[in-house]
Amino acid sequence: MLYMTREERQISLEKMVNTRDLGGYETQGGKYSKAHKYIRASAPTYATKKDIADLKVYGVKVVIDLRSDFEKECQKNPFKDDPDIDFYEVNLFDSSTATIVPDEVKMYKDLGGVYIYMLEGMKDKFKELFDIFVKYPYEGIMFHCSAGKDRTGVTSALLLDLIGCHEYDIVKDYSESYENNIEINENLSEMMKDEEAKQYLKSSPRYMMELLDYLREHYGSAKEYLVEIGLKIDEIDQLIENFTI
Repeated sequence: MLYMTREERQISLEKMVNTRDLGGYETQGGKYSKAHKYIRASAPTYATKKDIADLKVYGVKVVIDLRSDFEKECQKNPFKDDPDIDFYEVNLFDSSTATIVPDEVKMYKDLGGVYIYMLEGMKDKFKELFDIFVKYPYEGIMFHCSAGKDRTGVTSALLLDLIGCHEYDIVKDYSESYENNIEINENLSEMMKDEEAKQYLKSSPRYMMELLDYLREHYGSAKEYLVEIGLKIDEIDQLIENFTI
């Protein structure tokens, strides 16, 4: 079955509650995003042995950690020294002092602005990230940040837009993180003394719509953005072919 429901995309794990497949979304050209290819996730810091085994059975061969050095130091990644996994680190916030909310995030009025900052300020990092995607045309790739919402969300949006998924599906996919992370968000909220910073725990559809509007206005689409940051047309076409069915 090409189409997948939200429940079918969700990968049931014991400790990684916001882990789901990007497969099963219909494209505007009548194709579907391929399942078991790209998996978006929260940090696997507290993943159980069963979680790790289940992800491998699911097809994960490559893991990309999008967190800052600070986050990785505080919460170790169990996949880093796993002999079965090709492991990479791509820091999409570029902050060495990130706590719960990185310093550069606080410069913007809302998360939509943060995501636009990422597109413009992290072009070299997105190039590095998509170069890894190109390197693995057939393997299952799991990428994650801490909550699996912001850095992971922007990456997911670029992938889904690249193959021509409907905008409402891209927004819906992003929005699901809030419900999945309710328990995590409650714990993080209690740790935050700054009430204003708590807005960054949300994943309002408006934030992703702001990003997509900016992408359309300044680049046209994710494909043009990837060209702008240095990917070759044949590499982009390969990404599209290997993520659609």
